[in-house]
Amino acid sequence: MSIVARRYATALMNLAARDRQVEAVAAGLNELADLLVESETLRVFLSEPKVALATKEAVVADLLNKVQVPPLVNTFVRFLTHKRRIVLLDEIRAEFHELADERMGRANADVVVATGLTDAQQDALRGRLQSLTGKEVRLRVQVDPDILGGVVARIGSTVWDSSLRNQLDRIEQTIAKA
Repeated sequence: MSIVARRYATALMNLAARDRQVEAVAAGLNELADLLVESETLRVFLSEPKVALATKEAVVADLLNKVQVPPLVNTFVRFLTHKRRIVLLDEIRAEFHELADERMGRANADVVVATGLTDAQQDALRGRLQSLTGKEVRLRVQVDPDILGGVVARIGSTVWDSSLRNQLDRIEQTIAKA
């Protein structure tokens, strides 16, 4: 992520939090960023330096008239277009969601398991991670048979590795040192 996107996201977060509209702004950003991500034609048009700013602003204004987003998002997207930063909208959205998660006490856990987890196992793992972090945890589960068994969970920069592969590696290292 770029520093510029983080700065814009932080500014938008400050405004959204002040107005108590964090969730609504997040949803509006999702809607508009998804449009940009899905439409290569629109993305290329908005990033083309040869297209006049007034033309880009007119297209964005027309787009904003067709979607229902909070006024703050509408104003923000027009501002981004005017500053020629509209192409950063997807990055800004990602940064905004990260800031919203921090503010709301949520965390994403990237979890690697050897085989798929049942709903009950996911609930138990989520509960354990929530008790460790004190945050509401959303799981993003990936299956990787190479870990043999157990779980590797990463939230931010913290990793909990209880995989069988890791345990075997530690035993091997202990034996090698002896």
